Amino acid sequence: MQRRFEQLYGLEPHSPVSEYLIPHERAARLPGGGSRTLITQEAGELSLGVVLEGSVGSRLAAQDPRVRLSSGNLAPFCTLAEEVSHFVYLLFCARNDRSTTQLELELVGEVDKYLTAAHVLSLQNEGALSGGLRELLFRHYRLSDGLSQEQAERYRKASQLAERYCAFLEQRFLRPHHRAGLQREARRFYRLDQRGKLERISSLT
Repeated sequence: MQRRFEQLYGLEPHSPVSEYLIPHERAARLPGGGSRTLITQEAGELSLGVVLEGSVGSRLAAQDPRVRLSSGNLAPFCTLAEEVSHFVYLLFCARNDRSTTQLELELVGEVDKYLTAAHVLSLQNEGALSGGLRELLFRHYRLSDGLSQEQAERYRKASQLAERYCAFLEQRFLRPHHRAGLQREARRFYRLDQRGKLERISSLT
């Protein structure tokens, strides 16, 4: 999944996210809960760590999405996609000496979640794209328990923005199977700052 993101966006390969996984016994003492990507910065040095709930790995091991992605393993697959997306995007920002926001990070994660699921499903269905994927990901989701009102609103806004952008990608590039066009658009969007991303989505009619 990480290599897929790096290839899609034309990024320099980085060491695997598996080397940054934080064991559950340590994660319990760290901020937040559930699957999450943690970041700290001290004296100009960035530290990253990724936490995955145990159920994510066990459910994916029981139902390998590389064999078949279905309603039974879509949720853990998307959780994995989002955390890997956060990891890759934070590294991209660090390498390019640019800042990001939690909203932008969530927006990129939502787009990556959709593109990854769409890619896997198309491989498993002879290029066909499920018409219900966007609705399932962006309208029939459940927020984690314990979120503050601010966090919940940020997730909802990121989801709404991502749905609009992914609808454009689907209609313009995915259904016509315009792979080169998708890659150009995705790379351009990825490199915009938050304001640029929001303006790009706002311009879509």
